[in-house]
Amino acid sequence: MKLSTVILAKTSSSDLFQMTLNAIESLRDSEIEIEHEIIIVESNSNYRHEGFAFPQDIKVILPNEKFNFHKFLNYGIQRATGDFIALCNNDVIFYPNWFTEIDKVAQSNPQILSFSPSDDLSSKETGFEIGYKVMTHIKGWCLVVKKDVFKTIKELDERFDFYFADNDYALTLIQYNIQHALVVASKVEHLAKRSTKVNNTNTINKDYLTNYTIPQYLYHCDYTYVLEDELSLNGFLKYQDKWGTPNWIYKKKKIALLLMKYKLGFLNRFFLRLKL
Repeated sequence: MKLSTVILAKTSSSDLFQMTLNAIESLRDSEIEIEHEIIIVESNSNYRHEGFAFPQDIKVILPNEKFNFHKFLNYGIQRATGDFIALCNNDVIFYPNWFTEIDKVAQSNPQILSFSPSDDLSSKETGFEIGYKVMTHIKGWCLVVKKDVFKTIKELDERFDFYFADNDYALTLIQYNIQHALVVASKVEHLAKRSTKVNNTNTINKDYLTNYTIPQYLYHCDYTYVLEDELSLNGFLKYQDKWGTPNWIYKKKKIALLLMKYKLGFLNRFFLRLKL
């Protein structure tokens, strides 16, 4: 069994470099019986000139372009040779046997092809829960995917450079009738979102709103938070353009999950793309 782990990093300080090294060390220590392939997708193309050096056995990809969450993950996926591919931030700590627990679920349930670990480190529960709720089942800071999934979905949608990337991934899985599970006994700690922080200078001045056609319902629903900064708004509008309005997505998702329950999930490839 070979696990390819793709880690997104931006080595712009000693603290961030050490954070990535801690993730790498904990990954290696967590699973000593598994063959590891570690791939760093590094956002700072000058990191070597600034005195930083990753271990020699690690593959480092240096995209010479602006950070894009899905695109940078795709670069790592393209280089990965493992049976499973883990897609991770660098602000994570892997706990012993985290991947073994995922592999147990995968071996017993071959229909499940996508997984997330749990960040509830105090829970002693075991088992898994099928689901697609972002931040509950879909943990965007650490996803584990059977490599064959990318033969079906091809690649992550690079329109989603940061915001709503997890939401898009969740609906893509449903669209292609791919089961995802939260594996409760698999433990990976997420260190307070310290990894890929998006610099945003528009949180105070909202003049950027005049550059967009804002759906009126945004001012009257639970999604008003996307108006707080331009990057969030931009991501939401891409998400809406692809999948539909939140209310329509909610209805489609309920029907799509019923189709999957009754072994008709193959219809979702066409159904989920319907928009109102």
